[in-house]
Amino acid sequence: MSVKISKARQAAFDALWRVETEDAYAGNLLASNRHDDLSPEDRGLMQELVLGVLRWRGRLDAEIERLARRPIRKLDAEVVLALRLGLYQLRFLSRIPAHAAINESVNLVKQQQRKSAAPFANAVLRAAQRAPGGEPVRADAERDSIEAAAIETSHPQWLLERWRARFGPAEARELALANNRPSPVAFRFNTRIAPEERTRAALEAMGVEIRPSTIAPGAAVVVAGSLSPLSEPVREGWIYLQDESSQLVAHLAVPTEHRTNRRARALDLCAAPGSKTSLIASLLPPEAMIVAGDLHPHRLRTLRELSGRLRISNIHPVQLDASAELPFADAFDLILVDAPCSGLGTLQPHPEIKWRMNEAKIRELAALQKRLLANAAGRLRPGGLLTYAVCSTEPEEGEEAIEAFRAAHPDFRDMTRERLTEIGVDPAPLLTSGFGARTFPHRCQTEGFFVCTLWKRK
Repeated sequence: MSVKISKARQAAFDALWRVETEDAYAGNLLASNRHDDLSPEDRGLMQELVLGVLRWRGRLDAEIERLARRPIRKLDAEVVLALRLGLYQLRFLSRIPAHAAINESVNLVKQQQRKSAAPFANAVLRAAQRAPGGEPVRADAERDSIEAAAIETSHPQWLLERWRARFGPAEARELALANNRPSPVAFRFNTRIAPEERTRAALEAMGVEIRPSTIAPGAAVVVAGSLSPLSEPVREGWIYLQDESSQLVAHLAVPTEHRTNRRARALDLCAAPGSKTSLIASLLPPEAMIVAGDLHPHRLRTLRELSGRLRISNIHPVQLDASAELPFADAFDLILVDAPCSGLGTLQPHPEIKWRMNEAKIRELAALQKRLLANAAGRLRPGGLLTYAVCSTEPEEGEEAIEAFRAAHPDFRDMTRERLTEIGVDPAPLLTSGFGARTFPHRCQTEGFFVCTLWKRK
């Protein structure tokens, strides 16, 4: 039987199904050209639905269980996704008519060969409609149970417990809620293709208002207007969309004395997709050599495509396993270890991560990160600079990794404070009580990064 479902909701359901069943990443699916047939309005709604459902999944599921009077695990996965989509629209999208949210969600259930479950889905969503504003009531943060806080902030309990232990209940809640907000749009100018003045004029003509970043030199943040990957400045390579914290890492990795050194040799051990690598290349002279390593050939292809689009010619991709012995005879002046990590600092653009990660995985990643650091240290010349970064909020992947590294490598000195000062960034809000610096979504309005720059004594 044919049922009526809008293109945006159908695309959102399909994307959420792949996230749920294939461990796909929502960001990749939303950027895919498979949705090029959608109108800008439909594409915008699809993105809102996918990211919104993933961000608020915990709260949505709690209400579904209450209304359905049964655990989520006892419902068919297709029915759960349709209910999440419908309930998200009822609770968070005031411009969507309730009848449209309910009817199309019920039709999604029918389309998925779950016709017998359609009356059940309709009953649950009608009950939600009769009880508007079904958000959990917030108690005092200090006395809130962890279960209530996890539902209110839509974060897994184990993660919220960690943050409460480190920051206290109030700030842990603030961090979690910040993760559920859309990411600020930040970028850098690419003067290899277009002069900055020309790009600024084009943005102004588009109605895009920007401000300078407070933590990354030369970075800009959109404060009004719309700037998408499909807009001309992005498509043509005049600018490159990149979070401020990510840009900060690259600036810290290239000291001033190397920015005019044509013989500089830099190594990015985990380079793809190339955001930081390409910025490092733009900070060094065109004659400098940047070796970009990555384990996966398809990711190196992405890096090559980015280099071509940004017109960067001094990046040399190399397939390698950075956790094993590195295939280089000569030492490097600069090494960046942008290590594989939990990604818990990037929950704004990648909310599915919080539902996939666990403490065992964090421990596994921390062990890998320590191996990468040790391998990198052996290929850095005396007097060189090693920069370590992870987009994680967790200390095992940040401060504790550096503490273990420095215990085994006493010839390395933490230079993060000096490097921040050198690039004109106030170190005080960013430095940790131990090693390196951190950014957080609720403190800096950026992604959550840990970064530490280490100088190898001569």
